[in-house]
Amino acid sequence: MSGARETAKPFGPSCLYPDEAEIARLILGSKRAKAWSGLAIVLERSGLPKIDVMMGGRCWPAVRAFFDRWNHVEPDGGGRSDRRPLR
Repeated sequence: MSGARETAKPFGPSCLYPDEAEIARLILGSKRAKAWSGLAIVLERSGLPKIDVMMGGRCWPAVRAFFDRWNHVEPDGGGRSDRRPLR
């Protein structure tokens, strides 16, 4: 018997410092990933972690934490309120 648990992919990158293409797919999905480069520039002004030059990517836990804060997601699974505007 094959269930959804066996076929579902876990949400997350392949490494701690994924490249921009992988982050784009994780955040926006494959159909909208092309928009990531422009969005990332704007989101960095609001606190999105920058690309770590030594590691060659953005630290995924910090990226995830940024979007959790952006969407007002509480660590305990709390609700979501209105997003804050871009600066």
